[in-house]
Amino acid sequence: MRVSKLDALYAVMVNELKIISREPGGLVLLVLLPYFIAGGMAFIASFFARVTVRVFVRQFLGFEVLILSLIMVQTGARFLWEERGGGRLEFLLVSPTGMYVILLGTSLVMVLVNIGAFTIASLPILYLNYGLVGMVKLIIALLTLFIGLLPLYGIGLLVAGIIMRLNDADTVANIVTPILTILSGATYPIYVLPWWIRGLVYILPMYQTFYSMYMEITGNASLNLVINLVLSAIAYLSLGVTTYAALERDFRRRGT
Repeated sequence: MRVSKLDALYAVMVNELKIISREPGGLVLLVLLPYFIAGGMAFIASFFARVTVRVFVRQFLGFEVLILSLIMVQTGARFLWEERGGGRLEFLLVSPTGMYVILLGTSLVMVLVNIGAFTIASLPILYLNYGLVGMVKLIIALLTLFIGLLPLYGIGLLVAGIIMRLNDADTVANIVTPILTILSGATYPIYVLPWWIRGLVYILPMYQTFYSMYMEITGNASLNLVINLVLSAIAYLSLGVTTYAALERDFRRRGT
């Protein structure tokens, strides 16, 4: 019996949700970690200057976006690496269900989990500081976050290709993670960077996502920021999918 792509996508997502549900501690940590980091930074900063609500919200959003971005970038690469290490990648490549469906399913689950974690983590701080208006801001911020996670999936496919080519997940992750952290521009004022590094920060989706959400929540929403984020999603998704397609064709031709 031939299974439709939608049925296959649903099955992949259900299976991935079951895997994630076995580690509830990770989900709790995903919700609490931005509070610990932003709170710790605010506590240290309070010895030198007055920490306002606006500053704390900025730091909180910055660390939240950074953490979720790194998870999204690593999702596809980690899946491919684990399947290859377990000897299952060859079977997935020749199965009737395309790898695009499998990778899309795993990434969509991570998008949903990340958005859920952000919602739970952000509800208290936005409600306490902005009241019911904060709930409306949260909904719009969630839409922005969803758009911002899509180009990170494209970057994740690029990282997956590098890992599969070099056959070394740890080394690539140890290089990519600090680079993306530095170039995120989400947890520090980017004016301290040289102009050419600031240019890299501006074109990467992490800063666009963070700043769009921050401006929306603080009541200074910019349509241009959202449009740039959408264009970024299209560009990085196209680049990632094209790169991965070439990688998969090569694997099918010569093996993994």
